[in-house]
Amino acid sequence: MKRLLTTIALLMAFTAAWADSPLTSTHFAEAYSDHEMVQMANEFMQGDISTTLLNFLADKHSPVDVRLAVINKIGWNFDGTSMGAQLRDFLMGRYNAKNEAKLVKKLDAGTLVVYAYAVAMSDYFDVKEARELAHQALKKNKNKSFSVAMASALIDAQHYLDSDWSMVYKVVADVLHDGSLNLDMRQEAIDSIMEYIGLYNE
Repeated sequence: MKRLLTTIALLMAFTAAWADSPLTSTHFAEAYSDHEMVQMANEFMQGDISTTLLNFLADKHSPVDVRLAVINKIGWNFDGTSMGAQLRDFLMGRYNAKNEAKLVKKLDAGTLVVYAYAVAMSDYFDVKEARELAHQALKKNKNKSFSVAMASALIDAQHYLDSDWSMVYKVVADVLHDGSLNLDMRQEAIDSIMEYIGLYNE
């Protein structure tokens, strides 16, 4: 009887997990609700993202974890021009890049992963492009930013949701347990991410 109840509980957990996804169910922006930019993102409804927010997202000196939280707060349910496309156009203008390949070369790891995360959140059913961008960000991650690695892992987890569920937890847990990374994300945000990703641990 106990084994049956455990099996039912696991099935219910996986059903709930399948209904959502690593990108849409990790609401870590709540850990940054005290930040002005996240509060501004919370007021955003639809249409064009404000220049203030775009400037913040594009600024390599802005904390990468807070920039990721802004995108997380805006979320995937976006009506209008995609968040990824808006940020791409803004970045290309700001960094005077003629195409995306040249833009990728110019961006630092933090800004590149922020862009990748925005692209992923704009279309979480197809994260191929976002994943490629995130992996480029990892190659540039000389400062060993935990936030850069975690955002990339969430995009990877989204990819594996359609191909190999056993990897969904692993790619995120590998980042969580990597002691070489500089912890530049609030613990409350990490806990929020793992609360959902933990459903795939079994």
